Amino acid sequence: MSVLKMMKTALARFCKDTKGVVTVEAVILLPLLFWALAAVAIFFDGFRTKSQAEKAAFTVADMLSRETNSINATYVTNTRTLFDELASSNSPSSIRISSIRWNSNNAQYEVTRSRERGDHFAELNQSDVVWLAGRLPTLAAGDILILVETHNRFNPIIDVGLGNVDIDTFVFTRPRGPQLIIE
Repeated sequence: MSVLKMMKTALARFCKDTKGVVTVEAVILLPLLFWALAAVAIFFDGFRTKSQAEKAAFTVADMLSRETNSINATYVTNTRTLFDELASSNSPSSIRISSIRWNSNNAQYEVTRSRERGDHFAELNQSDVVWLAGRLPTLAAGDILILVETHNRFNPIIDVGLGNVDIDTFVFTRPRGPQLIIE
């Protein structure tokens, strides 16, 4: 028997043999299956974290819209602490609270007061408001708007290719009572 014929016969026998196929498939597919399961859990946790941050920002904005007393530095600091608790934030967060008025004479928004806590934001100034004008609602002359912006970061516990994700919220509301006074 020639060497070529022996190799052909051995190759044919190898192709027909099904012993150990399940083991080989399992070795190849189980890591992919575990990665996919972890990725689904991490993506779900990321969306849950974003949803919690948005709900926390809406809660803070609603709280500020109902405030009848002026708010001071301690109030702003405690508001950030409240946001951290509501958002279940495990990373450093930032918050910026601003009061914005529509000036019909100049046809532009004006910042009446702004306060921030954390490292992500600076206090809102007039040039920032001009930049944000497209994201703000139309107001009647002299109307006031409370703007709450927050920032935190989602840090997945397992790296599935998502990396750290910044979560920013932008919530505005009108005061329900008298104008909000930020000291």
